[in-house]
Amino acid sequence: MLTRNGSLPVPVESTFGSDEQVPIGFGNILIALRRRWLFIFVCAFVCLALAVTYVVLATPLFTATSTIVLDTRMNQFLQKQDIIADSSVDSSFVDSQVELLSSESILLSVIKKLGLTQDREFVGPPTGLLGQLMWQANLAYANLKIAVGLSDSTGGNADDTPERKAVDTFAKRLTVKRVSMTYVIDISYASEDPDKAAKIANAVADAYIMQGLNSKFESTRSATTWLQDRLKELKTQAAEADAAVQIFKNNNSLVDTGRGLMDQQQLSDLNSQLVVAKTATAEAKARLDRIHHIDDNSVLDATVTDALNNSVITRLRAQYLDLAAQEASLSSRLGPQHLAAVKLREQMGELRNSIANEVQRIAAAYESDYEIAKAREKSLDDSLSALVGENGSSNIAQVKLRDLESTADTYRTLYDSYLQKFQESIQQQSAPITDTRIITLATPPLFKSSPKTLLFIAGGLLLGLFVGAGTSLARELSADVFRSPDDVERGTGIECLGMTPALAVSRKGRRRLLRSDERRRVDRRTFAAAVLCENVLDEPFSRFSEALRNVKVSIDSVRLTREVRVIGIVSAVPGEGKTTIAGNLASLVASNEYRTLLIDADLHRRATTAAFALDAKKGLIEALADPTQLAQLVHTRSATGLDVLACVTQKRPANAAELLGSPQMNDLLTIARGTYDYIFVDLAAIMPVVDAKAAAHLMDGFVFVAEWGTSKRKLVLEALSSSDVIRERLIGILLNKAEPSALRHSEAYKGKAFRSYYSS
Repeated sequence: MLTRNGSLPVPVESTFGSDEQVPIGFGNILIALRRRWLFIFVCAFVCLALAVTYVVLATPLFTATSTIVLDTRMNQFLQKQDIIADSSVDSSFVDSQVELLSSESILLSVIKKLGLTQDREFVGPPTGLLGQLMWQANLAYANLKIAVGLSDSTGGNADDTPERKAVDTFAKRLTVKRVSMTYVIDISYASEDPDKAAKIANAVADAYIMQGLNSKFESTRSATTWLQDRLKELKTQAAEADAAVQIFKNNNSLVDTGRGLMDQQQLSDLNSQLVVAKTATAEAKARLDRIHHIDDNSVLDATVTDALNNSVITRLRAQYLDLAAQEASLSSRLGPQHLAAVKLREQMGELRNSIANEVQRIAAAYESDYEIAKAREKSLDDSLSALVGENGSSNIAQVKLRDLESTADTYRTLYDSYLQKFQESIQQQSAPITDTRIITLATPPLFKSSPKTLLFIAGGLLLGLFVGAGTSLARELSADVFRSPDDVERGTGIECLGMTPALAVSRKGRRRLLRSDERRRVDRRTFAAAVLCENVLDEPFSRFSEALRNVKVSIDSVRLTREVRVIGIVSAVPGEGKTTIAGNLASLVASNEYRTLLIDADLHRRATTAAFALDAKKGLIEALADPTQLAQLVHTRSATGLDVLACVTQKRPANAAELLGSPQMNDLLTIARGTYDYIFVDLAAIMPVVDAKAAAHLMDGFVFVAEWGTSKRKLVLEALSSSDVIRERLIGILLNKAEPSALRHSEAYKGKAFRSYYSS
């Protein structure tokens, strides 16, 4: 919370206001820019002049542009895959080509082709005035380096050769850039000659395309040579691997049947036959088991396949069924015991026996087939076991054989693959195909590209405005001074009594002083001070006079609560206008018919005496010696009736502080209180000397004068914190010497009618 004047005492080490900087808003920025408009104008003018000078002196350059496109599809009709695989056209590839276009290899090829090492534009000296000045400056710098020993004048410098100079100039004038995110690249070159610019831009594009062709040709030729050597090695290695396979087969009696080794083929065949034999044995066993389960009673219902297909059994079964039908018919008509029925049943029994005999014969055949199948299965099993035993000894040899065959196959595959690539590389060597083509040839430009007159002039003007405005704002932010009543109250917590504009000697004041008895003053500074100290008389309706009236009203407001008769006028440092304020304030009060005394208590500078009583022979020193002689020692101003107690001394007293704080000074002020309504004491500045602090206990109140735009906030706070008495009895702070234009800008929001009361 801010400490207001009139509150309880604050420790000396503390400050009245906040330590934070006063906030700067948009309005304050505009005011600051208006206040420093002349500096901003000068910066803008200087930068504009420099821009115009550069435009006039600089050599005009013309820029021609050639455009190429990267398209890898142009060589796809020759092959599906290159020997030297082309990178896919992605963003990084295009950026790499941009860098390649501006590489030294391309530049050197163009320089040699066009003979640019003999061109004055590349190896100098330049033709333009500005270029010649820079050329001479570089020569002087080089000579200076030689003179101080930083460069060898005899050994020469590789960078000074015509070729190096041409490369450096070429690189500065060449611009290669990708068009947005496309595969299109613009090649621009700036030259003093439009035709030369177009010629060089096209030469760079051609050099890049030729370098791409040569690079691809060299890469393909190198690949072909390497492939040819590699094919010879692979052919030899493949033949040696095949021979090793055949030798190993012969040494280990491994016969290849076309479907594999003979042992493996026999083993596979026997295994297949054994599976078939086991199946046949199982089938024969199943048939035999089935027919053994058929008993005599079920002979007629036997479902054995051979029984069903046997013609004898089929015929006997048919006869049996006929007799069964006849027997059933006779038994139903004549009875089962009839002789014919009995005879029929006997015939049926004979037929069943015949069928059973036939089935037994089939069973004997099944049993024979089963025995044969078992014998075949056993024979195949024995043969397979014997072959497996024989094949086990050759398994190790077959493992080695497979390794040799794998090696041989690998060499053969590599040989075939490299042979194919070799044939393709031979075809590509003679194919003049590149993945770059020119889509726009550079033509001589009609207008210069540099310097851009309007752009440079506008840029210089804007740069000057920005530099001026930025510098002004930086100075404003770093100044930490007071420029408005709000700044004072925020920065110190003390009431601001107003702002007084900077004064100038008016014609009316000059005439008034020359007509007076004091016209003998010839010193210009003394004359101006005398005029300014009574400005309220010359300009009673001015902004300055009204601000001092506000100070008097503030003093009178304090007088309602306590006695305030002796008012000290102080400032932090000299030169802030406290004497002018003291003289005008005393003159203003005296002109209103108040008994007023102005005491010059600044024993070091005595500015009040010089302004009001230059001819005085006695004053404050004599009054301190005999306070009762005050009435005879004062100097009365005829225009206002103001009494001035001057300070007349031949040299600065060493005991000024003791004199001002002495009992004699108290007696003097006591006598003055009985005679005058207002007593204004012009005290010395607080910071340089201790006079004001020594006399502070004798003052009823203080008016602190701070200079607008100059007094540092930290300095004012330090001055106020140095004396508890001054701080406690402080009536307010008056902001003095404000620029009239700043006052108008700061009060612009009040409208034009606000200033209608002021005469100036």
